[in-house]
Amino acid sequence: MKKRLPVVTKGLKNRLWVIIIITVSYLVYSSLADFIPRYWEQIGLPHLSRSILTLGMVIILLICLSGLALSDKMNSLIIREGLTGLFNQNYVRQRLQEEYYRAKRYDHPLSLLMIDLDNFKSLNDRFGHAAGDHLLRYFGQLIRDTLRPSDIPARYGGEEFLVILPDTGRDEARAVAERLRQRISESPFRIDSNREDIRLTVSIGASAFAFPDYGQDAEEMITMADLALYQAKKAGKNSVSVYSAN
Repeated sequence: MKKRLPVVTKGLKNRLWVIIIITVSYLVYSSLADFIPRYWEQIGLPHLSRSILTLGMVIILLICLSGLALSDKMNSLIIREGLTGLFNQNYVRQRLQEEYYRAKRYDHPLSLLMIDLDNFKSLNDRFGHAAGDHLLRYFGQLIRDTLRPSDIPARYGGEEFLVILPDTGRDEARAVAERLRQRISESPFRIDSNREDIRLTVSIGASAFAFPDYGQDAEEMITMADLALYQAKKAGKNSVSVYSAN
């Protein structure tokens, strides 16, 4: 069975909403009943008991509302990577499976980008890990700012990033990758005010869903994007390569 990461918080939110509906229903019922003369005396609920019950319901409601906010935060912690704020590897693999099956079922295009920050190790060694972390955060923000709202970016590991492009064919994926490559090359990174800007470049490999020619499963799409990334690196970095079966 396929593991769904946000399932725990989703179940928690559903239970909280049930409790919220019950408590709000009681509070509305209680308010309306106040307009009926001697209603509470007729059902045998003294004023003090009703006040305590109402206060308890209000407290429960506040706890549940706080729980909803907490569950959203928990869900974000489960699916996002802490340093860049992008999705993490586990979540992006799950989403890729879902998008793959959707593309296959409805005959929609689907593409994938594998992005590697060129020369990151040498920059990390030269300026230190703190600067490297700062660079990764900056890079993650550049990716978010450049991609479309429908795209799904993730930090795949180290200086590698993965982007799912739903409803995107091969040629459009190349255009998205080229736009991202150009944006990054035109966005120098400054470690601090006392040092000169560092020019960033990326190598990007792309693969496109083309069932049944190739890409028989989502994992194979990752493999193809990785092979294309290798070709981009081999071509001298700061380039885009799209996987071809030929």
